[in-house]
Amino acid sequence: MADPAFLLSWGSVAALHWQHRGLQIILGHHPSSSSPRGAELSILRPLRLASLLAASVSTASAADLAPAPAPAPLIVTLGVGPQVLPSFPGARTYRVWPIGTLAWHREGEPVPFTSPDDGFGVALLDLGWLKAGPVGRVLPRRGLSNGNGNFFGLHDVGWTLEIGGFTEVWLAPFLRTRLELRQGVNGHRGLDATVGIDGIAKYGALTLALGPRLTLGNSTFMNAYFSVTPAEALANGRVGPYQASGGVTSFGGVVSARYDFLPNLSATLYAGYERLVNSAAQSPIPNQLGSLNQWSGGAVLAYSFQVPGL
Repeated sequence: MADPAFLLSWGSVAALHWQHRGLQIILGHHPSSSSPRGAELSILRPLRLASLLAASVSTASAADLAPAPAPAPLIVTLGVGPQVLPSFPGARTYRVWPIGTLAWHREGEPVPFTSPDDGFGVALLDLGWLKAGPVGRVLPRRGLSNGNGNFFGLHDVGWTLEIGGFTEVWLAPFLRTRLELRQGVNGHRGLDATVGIDGIAKYGALTLALGPRLTLGNSTFMNAYFSVTPAEALANGRVGPYQASGGVTSFGGVVSARYDFLPNLSATLYAGYERLVNSAAQSPIPNQLGSLNQWSGGAVLAYSFQVPGL
């Protein structure tokens, strides 16, 4: 779009030029006019042009100053609830542990899908088919409490805060893939990951999801939960020395069902199963003291609310 100041300057120059031509007409020196009617038309043309230029500048300025439409209100969905899961990786005892979900969307858009076993993440990048952002979770400690006295002599593992990132790719409106990569900042201090695929079906207020899960851990993670030193083996008396290695640790799946009681209130039930494999499955810890089968399940109550001003 042309600069309004330029248009006004050009119009001023044109007006001065045509005023000079008009003065020539009055003095009888206009060479192209053979009659008073021709002189009158010659004077009116520049006046009409100046009016059109002024109208164009006014219209352009009004369009530039028009306010942009306000975005739709932001809706935040926050879910919390209890879940039952192994006391720690490789254990055969279970404990109750909190679970939470967080998601947001604009009014008029569908509520984003989240699986109860997802880490607590925030999608800073959201292109619809691609989402990514930070993620975190907290793992319980490993010790002799909660019925794990048979782990006597083995090293404890403190509770662990894991932080990292996630990426979701939607291959279709009903098919989600998700990768989480997390680093333990305390406790086991290892690196672990979860890869999952979810097939999603919606029947009115009911949403069903089902899909496989694959977990991995580096050598630091595996040593924390599955290795046994010679001194620990001697103190425990039920397990022998073992050195775990990093890689795939388990394979399983998750099924969930969400029901929307109201547009802003829903409940989700889920159940999951993992089977330890590879180096984790060869460790004497799950074979002699714990279990190779890792079950989980829980419930989440979610509430959606509008955030004003965003």
